[in-house]
Amino acid sequence: MAPETMSASPKQHAIRRSTRLPLEVPVLVTSLDPACEFSEECTTTLVSAHGCGLVVQRPLARGLPVRLEIVPAKRRTTACVADVVPLGGTPETWLLGMELDTPGNFWGIDYAPSDWTIEERPAPAPTNSDPAKAVTAARRWRLTDISADACYLEAAVPFPVATPVLVSVRVADFECLLDGIVRASYPQSGMGVEFISEAQEHRARAEELINRLVSQREVPRVFVGRREDSSDALSKRQAPATVLPDADVPDPLRELIRKGDSIPFDEFQDRLKAQRLGQRGEHVEE
Repeated sequence: MAPETMSASPKQHAIRRSTRLPLEVPVLVTSLDPACEFSEECTTTLVSAHGCGLVVQRPLARGLPVRLEIVPAKRRTTACVADVVPLGGTPETWLLGMELDTPGNFWGIDYAPSDWTIEERPAPAPTNSDPAKAVTAARRWRLTDISADACYLEAAVPFPVATPVLVSVRVADFECLLDGIVRASYPQSGMGVEFISEAQEHRARAEELINRLVSQREVPRVFVGRREDSSDALSKRQAPATVLPDADVPDPLRELIRKGDSIPFDEFQDRLKAQRLGQRGEHVEE
């Protein structure tokens, strides 16, 4: 089953016009509709000049007007819910796509991409800038290897091993969201992510993405955000995911990534290259 995508309305397309960054920003989200009581502090996974993505514990209706507040910086703006994507899990969570009513650098970061300049609006000066968040936003990702159960992403500043992540891959007008956990991480190089295949539709999303990557033959746009999990959910993610009953074909990329953290970088890269060339040597099958 393919992930739910935004409809083709011009307003929703606006969310995709500016570069998105995998930035974690604590935001107080409050419903402006008296018929829907909701006020919760959430953390963004992706931000742009047109909106953001954030994970919540309950779904909200599309079109719901909300107020977004970055409380420490004393900044607030209004937005609306543009997209709602179920992420599953226990308890279940949802990814909300928020569209800002007034596009611009609401997030107040001084390293914003050039396409964040909207109608020559001056960006608000950054307040209480956090170096750790600057490092997060500075990450740039390049997808080099992918299977139905895992992927490898090149990045100068990868996430540490055992970090739960949400991977967003865009090809043309198609966007695929995949839940995973970092199994191998090499500074200044990249990281291997194992997808958490707790449901058949999650694996089907990865397979559909692979088909589109092959057919479109364009460089995908990739962003990775850190998932905020409860301690129980995080413990569950520490163990390798259970292979689905119908996944009877071994996945060498997943198995390599599971071992990656214990393999020297040069050896890991050699094995990765061998797989790309279809040379699954005995050292990969160990």
